[in-house]
Amino acid sequence: MAYSGRLAIIAGGLGSYRCFTQLYLYPPNENPGGLGSATGRLLRAKGARLALLYAPFEASRKDEVLQSTFGADAEGISTLQCDITSEASVKEAFNQISSKAEAFPSILINAAGYVSVQPLEETTAEEALNNFLPNLLGPFNLSNAFFRLYQDHRKNFSAGDSVPPGRIVSISSQASHVALDGHGAYCASKAGLNGLTRCMANEWARRGITANTVSPTVALTVLGKKAWADDAKREAHLAQIPTGRFAQPEEIANAIEFLCRDESGMINGSDVRVDGGYTIR
Repeated sequence: MAYSGRLAIIAGGLGSYRCFTQLYLYPPNENPGGLGSATGRLLRAKGARLALLYAPFEASRKDEVLQSTFGADAEGISTLQCDITSEASVKEAFNQISSKAEAFPSILINAAGYVSVQPLEETTAEEALNNFLPNLLGPFNLSNAFFRLYQDHRKNFSAGDSVPPGRIVSISSQASHVALDGHGAYCASKAGLNGLTRCMANEWARRGITANTVSPTVALTVLGKKAWADDAKREAHLAQIPTGRFAQPEEIANAIEFLCRDESGMINGSDVRVDGGYTIR
């Protein structure tokens, strides 16, 4: 299988960090699994072992969400509590991954994120940070930790051995390319993520790791469906998408998995827009 013997680390693999404020909060009895979960299922089906990072506030629901998201495939999946905005917490989680790793840590998926919606002039500094920290500082912390983990495990290979390539794929957004009403802090955080990724791609490719982003339009996760449940609001946005529809989570996962392949090693510092053409006009 394509990723046999390899470990994929997914922040947001249980949908833990995808929160929306001033739109709704997901109910405590509903599975918030999203793009990270869809990506985890696909990589798992292709032979990868998984280490899923979940937010501290999701600790009480971790096992329930794991089972509802992965079902029978949940066995053997590692789950680790991690505040991705804390360098110390990320270091602790990656130390645990390193000590328990039964597969080569070759993939990092930055799928954790936060978005709030309000006019820019009504966005407080605190609310802006709620977007900036998980959407930008989080991937910064995680990617640096992954770089060190990858290099440490790479040393275990003898000269001439084939080392699995390192892959970092971060979920950005169409909001990183265009101005969306009410999304000022979110747009800024995702544009920053694209810039950060280009810097990683520039500095780390010669060290065996490529870095890319995927920018979706609205994806019909459980939370995405709730956010766009209003008929008028949904139809107005759909009218701006040339394909006339929102994305399915599996379509985003397929783009992410493509960037993880050995054959995709010359794609580096790129952003793949899975937006139905929303940003081309």
